[in-house]
Amino acid sequence: MKSAVTFTVLAAAGLTACVSAQPGAPVAMFALPVTGQFGSTPAAGQVTAFNNGVGTFWVMTPGGARCAGEYQVRDPNPALVLTGKCSNGKTGQIVVTRTPDLMSGSAIVRLSNGTRGQFVFGNITYSQAFGAGGTATIR
Repeated sequence: MKSAVTFTVLAAAGLTACVSAQPGAPVAMFALPVTGQFGSTPAAGQVTAFNNGVGTFWVMTPGGARCAGEYQVRDPNPALVLTGKCSNGKTGQIVVTRTPDLMSGSAIVRLSNGTRGQFVFGNITYSQAFGAGGTATIR
């Protein structure tokens, strides 16, 4: 009896997983961590690439607004200029530079209220991108 119950639970879980998958929905190919800061406040997030060619990114400070946007995964350029929008209504411009394999890089941000940010993603450390205690200058 115990094995019949176990089989029923496993079968139900498997069917639920099949039903919840939407045919044609984008599938994440990879996700990379994002770390950095807005001003002097630490922030973290993620960049995710999907098989439909659209990538998403987001960063958030603890207890603060979440800022997010999209990019084109298949864009071969090492430098990108992106826009982002935050949950508190602020918008921003993000200048991203990527390594030749496009899997790591840095970003400098300026929000509509003048707040600046610096971030790294993939296998680059903050000090590699901005120096120990360094800051990027946005003009």
